[in-house]
Amino acid sequence: MDILLGLSGSISVYKSVEVMRLFQRNGHNVSIIMTNSACKLISPIIFDTFSPGNVHTEMFLRNTDPLLHINLVKDNDLFLIAPATANVIGKFANGIADDLLSTTFVAWSKDIVVSPAMNANMLKNPAVVENIKTLRSRGVSILEPEKGDLACNEEGKGRLPDPTTIYKYCIEL
Repeated sequence: MDILLGLSGSISVYKSVEVMRLFQRNGHNVSIIMTNSACKLISPIIFDTFSPGNVHTEMFLRNTDPLLHINLVKDNDLFLIAPATANVIGKFANGIADDLLSTTFVAWSKDIVVSPAMNANMLKNPAVVENIKTLRSRGVSILEPEKGDLACNEEGKGRLPDPTTIYKYCIEL
């Protein structure tokens, strides 16, 4: 199974390195899409080291595939967005396609898993709750965040699940 791993700008994006490695260790090819915000939190070079040539950060780069978002859909079996921020979830729920990650989401027609990661208050915001509900109603699998210590020095629900939990959830799907 080929995996497309989408990364958005949550501090928990560092866990995505281990998510990628778990899939690879178990024989899966992994391609990565990183938002600009994700690139500010972790370098694309880290992912490119383990998946050379399969890390994508921009939609329209010179001398690259102008149909990248379509070809990524064709070339992969599962789309996992981990971490998924409130911003990305809002884009997905409202069909906003203004970067490579959201445009690929809109073009996607196969299994998809969204794993939210954010502050507990953000997760409880009525707009975020409604956006997650909308995604569920459209057949998107939502891997619930875990409770525990958050980056803001608070405790609550909002943590990106452990990489092993994410891997097992996707395989069982």
